[in-house]
Amino acid sequence: MTIELIKQGFVECGQNDGFCQHIGPFYQKVQQSSVTRALSIDHRHLNPEGVVNGGVTLAFMDYVIYRAIGDEIGHEIKFATINLNSNFIAAAKLGNTLLGTGKIVRKTRDVIFAEGLIVTSERKIMTASGIWKIIHPN
Repeated sequence: MTIELIKQGFVECGQNDGFCQHIGPFYQKVQQSSVTRALSIDHRHLNPEGVVNGGVTLAFMDYVIYRAIGDEIGHEIKFATINLNSNFIAAAKLGNTLLGTGKIVRKTRDVIFAEGLIVTSERKIMTASGIWKIIHPN
């Protein structure tokens, strides 16, 4: 699946360290006004029922929105998730590629409100919205 992503213009995300190494690698494709992130689903992402574990999808969503916020305000600014509300709409399956986009809805001095969407080529998988705290240097 990785070869297919590369053929479609995706490149490996530059920030794949820490926890991301366990479920990634993540890929991204820059388009006119947005960036789409991708995760190829393999056996390690599945739960005992044979579909993608909800925690994998939720972790990918957090990453998608986090990176989308950084795309808009700059990746040098530090911020952390303080709330993430999600809606599981459908299950992803082995061999699917999760495609995620995110955007800022509102930004104040201290917090950012943002939302995201994860789909496959066949269906919508998850929607989410949340709040990220801007970490101001002391």
